[in-house]
Amino acid sequence: VEESQSLSDEVEFTEGMEIDRGYISPYFVKDQERQVADMKNPLILITDRKISAVSDIVGILESLVKSKKPLLIICDDLSGEALSTIVVNKMRGVLDVVAIKSPGFGERRKEYLQDIAILTGASFIAEDLGITLDSVKEADLGLAERVVVSKESTTIISTGDHQDEVTARVAQIRQQVENTDSTFDREKGEERIARLSGGIARIKVGAATETELKDKKLRYEDALNSTRAAIEAGIVPGGGTTLLHCARVIPALIDSLEDEDEKQGAKIVLKSLEAPLKQIAANAGLEGEVVLEKVRTMEFGQGYNARTDTYEDLIQSGVIDPTKVTCWALENAESIASLVLTTECLVVEIPEPKSGDGMGDLPGQDYDY
Repeated sequence: VEESQSLSDEVEFTEGMEIDRGYISPYFVKDQERQVADMKNPLILITDRKISAVSDIVGILESLVKSKKPLLIICDDLSGEALSTIVVNKMRGVLDVVAIKSPGFGERRKEYLQDIAILTGASFIAEDLGITLDSVKEADLGLAERVVVSKESTTIISTGDHQDEVTARVAQIRQQVENTDSTFDREKGEERIARLSGGIARIKVGAATETELKDKKLRYEDALNSTRAAIEAGIVPGGGTTLLHCARVIPALIDSLEDEDEKQGAKIVLKSLEAPLKQIAANAGLEGEVVLEKVRTMEFGQGYNARTDTYEDLIQSGVIDPTKVTCWALENAESIASLVLTTECLVVEIPEPKSGDGMGDLPGQDYDY
């Protein structure tokens, strides 16, 4: 989800792997009108080293002059004598070379480069492995069907010849995602899986004002997170009906309990499971208890749709919740309630009166919150 420069919302779908790095020098541009470098069937050199001396890559460049094949260089940086030599030969038409900087930062950079190497069938020329650039042969280079390099991004469309290796890599990353406790690492892992799987969709949010833009962007992010949760654990009918359906088993549970405190706790949970539906009905201008009693007698999946003011099949009408979100809502509510019971207090911010005479203030604006 990104911010758009226009007023309307747009969805862009990119085939292949997209890297948020553009060409190092504008002299690499081939299409002056679109300001991109478009290469077909290019070889790909992948390394985490900085390239400044032309002697490091002269062997590869000489072989490319003979074969007339294009080359994409992905490195930590390209500068000095190496950059000037490549640019001069590029402008003379001797070489067809484009260089971009490595994506990511720190240890994550090596993981990204390894992903690209697996996708293209290249050997990752890593400094840790002790492989020098001057020893690289054409067999160590990867191959892509097409590469498009713009000022700020690069898209690599693979040949599909290394699908087994890519599948194994995706399974490995997915295992890492499941084992991590970091939300950031989990998001980056899912992003790497999407890149390797061959497609990235971007939602560009447009709006007339910054406030509207932030609100719409948050809504899109919430919808995206809900969709991801639904993919993981499925969906249930929304509108509070699933929680109400779960409440049907609590009376039997209350009867089986012997401790009075436990019985009271179960009754509190029972009331809390009924609360969302009653609140939805109240927001729609109806009596919550009336709607509650009517939905209580309906089959699972049937419920009240506040938008259309009808009782119907909620899944058919699109009123759904991710199963994971519904479970977490109940677990989080229980956790907070238990904390309040344990500490027997809540911390709140006491509003302070505004300075000034208060003239012209709207009701409720006499205090700073």
